[in-house]
Amino acid sequence: MARIRTIKPSFWSDLAVARLKRDARLLAVGLISFADDQGRFLASPSAVGGYVFPHDELPAKTIRAWRDEIANAGLIRLYEVDGMEFGWWPNWKKHQRISHPQASQLPPPPMREEVA
Repeated sequence: MARIRTIKPSFWSDLAVARLKRDARLLAVGLISFADDQGRFLASPSAVGGYVFPHDELPAKTIRAWRDEIANAGLIRLYEVDGMEFGWWPNWKKHQRISHPQASQLPPPPMREEVA
């Protein structure tokens, strides 16, 4: 499925983003492009590594550390359904304009509240 995502200039000056290590910031941008039209994505290190870093041989623990750093900063929320790891951008609708949204094939996060 084709996706067009927007990285606003304010992304780079956001304090939560600025506090991330450089590689975690790169992963955050990759997770934006990886997310479906509702801001959900597979969050296992193998899925993330295969999508965001397909030409790099990175240990799963490295990808997990960067992913968890992004989650600890409050930018994404991680959740598990039937033993599978998923992620969600709570501010997705505030920053992305999807012209022809497709229904998500991924389960919704528990207590799915939007952040203003």
